[in-house]
Amino acid sequence: MSTISRDEVARLAKLARLALTESELDSFAGQLDAILGYVGKIQAVDVSGVAPTGNPLKSENVTRPDVVA
Repeated sequence: MSTISRDEVARLAKLARLALTESELDSFAGQLDAILGYVGKIQAVDVSGVAPTGNPLKSENVTRPDVVA
């Protein structure tokens, strides 16, 4: 069963001020439906008992220091 219709895609495209062709509306409807299906699968995963984690990457400023010239 489709969770997003072609008309909903057309409405979203209008709100985003995107000019989509008829074939693009059909294509995007299918793609968005697949994405929403994957999101549903992820939401169905039982994560009770799993501790939240922080960012494993270090947040470092990689720019050079300011030097007055």
